[in-house]
Amino acid sequence: MPFGSMAAAGLPLLTAIIGVCISTAAILALGSTLGLSSSTGTLATMLGLACGIDYALFVVSCYREERANGHTSQEAAGLAVGTAGSAVVFAGLTVIIALAGLSAVGIPLLTKMGLSTAGAVVIAVLIALTLVPALVGLWPKAVLSRRFKKIGRRVQGVEGNRGSRWAGFGRRHPVPVLIVTVAGLVVLALPVLSL
Repeated sequence: MPFGSMAAAGLPLLTAIIGVCISTAAILALGSTLGLSSSTGTLATMLGLACGIDYALFVVSCYREERANGHTSQEAAGLAVGTAGSAVVFAGLTVIIALAGLSAVGIPLLTKMGLSTAGAVVIAVLIALTLVPALVGLWPKAVLSRRFKKIGRRVQGVEGNRGSRWAGFGRRHPVPVLIVTVAGLVVLALPVLSL
């Protein structure tokens, strides 16, 4: 398992589902008052799940990295929110501004959909910055890999990780990797010529 722990994989899903439940409840509560359509809730659910999982993964990944660097669970949670939290806020604001920009079109339906979905993204950001570190603080070893739990601290530069080996290969042979990658993208893009 790439995460090394079911909790590390499940925590972002759990917090994203909690965020979607909150935003969906708000949309249903305000739906008749504001005249929101059923597609508004669907769009908010899709983007709320996507952003919620992504932002929680930022924080969990950074927490695991800080624990691997020898920090205690409280320090690691604080550093994770401090470093990954700024990326979460920036990414969230970008999505919120883009969704709020739908109101510039002047179509009331799009305005309502955009603002409702932006609210779901706000909730996803808030949950990633508050609930994820709180849950990690409650169970500080749950999101760590089994190997880390046994050893207690990871040695810098994991050799057994396939991703690390692939990145090392790409650093050692940048030109062939670039040529193969560009050739692969060209092959994938060929069907565009017949559109």
